[in-house]
Amino acid sequence: MTIYKRLEQLEERINEEGFTTPKGIGSEIPHFVFDYPAEDELTVRTYVEGLLKRTSLNIKEINLFEFLISLFEEDLQELITIAEEEGYVELSQAIQTVLEDQDLLVNAFIEKADNVELIFITGVGTVHPFIRSSHLLKKLSNHAFRTPLILFYPGYFSGVDLRLFNKFRHEDEYQITRIS
Repeated sequence: MTIYKRLEQLEERINEEGFTTPKGIGSEIPHFVFDYPAEDELTVRTYVEGLLKRTSLNIKEINLFEFLISLFEEDLQELITIAEEEGYVELSQAIQTVLEDQDLLVNAFIEKADNVELIFITGVGTVHPFIRSSHLLKKLSNHAFRTPLILFYPGYFSGVDLRLFNKFRHEDEYQITRIS
C-alpha cells in the first residue's frame, strides 16, 4: 500500500466517531504509531500539515526537535558553547543529564498537550538520540497519560519494538498500536 493511501486511512480513522474518546472497561491507552520509510518523511510532513488545516478536531502537533529546544530555551547559548568548546559527547551528556529527570520531560510534554483531543508527535528522527520516542512513550505510559496520540515514526514498528530509520532497534514493551 502506498504511503499516501496509508495517510488517507489514518485521516479517516481519526475522524471516526469515538476515536478521541475511548470508552469502556479496560479500554486501551490510545497511543498509536504511524511508521513509514524515512525516505517518505517529506510526503508525511506535507500531508500532516494539510491534515491539521483540514480537520475539525483539536489536534496539537508536538515536534520533538522544537520541544527539545523549548526545554533548553534559557540555556541554549550555554549548550552551543559546550558543543563548540567540548564537542558532541559533552553536549549529549549535558542534555541527557537534564532529560533523565522523568518529571521534567513528562510534565513539559503534558503542559504542551493540555486541552486537546489528539496529539501528533513529529520530528522523531531529528532529536535522536537526545529524546528517544520509545523512552518518552514509556514515561507517558508510566504517568497514565491517556490523551490519544499518534507517533509519526520514520522507521519500522514490528508490533513489539521500534526501529528508527529501520536501523536502530529499541527493545521495549510499548502500549502502542500501529494505526495504518
